[in-house]
Amino acid sequence: MWSTRAAQSISKVVMAAVRDGRPRIALGSVAPTVVRARRAEDALAAGAAIAEAQRILQEEISPIDDIRSTAAYRREVASRLLAQFWAATR
Repeated sequence: MWSTRAAQSISKVVMAAVRDGRPRIALGSVAPTVVRARRAEDALAAGAAIAEAQRILQEEISPIDDIRSTAAYRREVASRLLAQFWAATR
């Protein structure tokens, strides 16, 4: 297949989220397949602090270390994306 890029463009962490009534959060590149962060969603819906939801989120995902990134980095980025999303959708 022909491409204008010399290398692949692969995400380290991907998050899609909606805060329309009940929060819904999905993440990619942090587990073997795309995952819903249902426990973090439940915590936020119940009024938990963002720090608690971040802690729960980090337990829900299972990233790997590979040549692009470490599991610890992916956990931190996912956690920060959640906080950014939550603050931006107040």
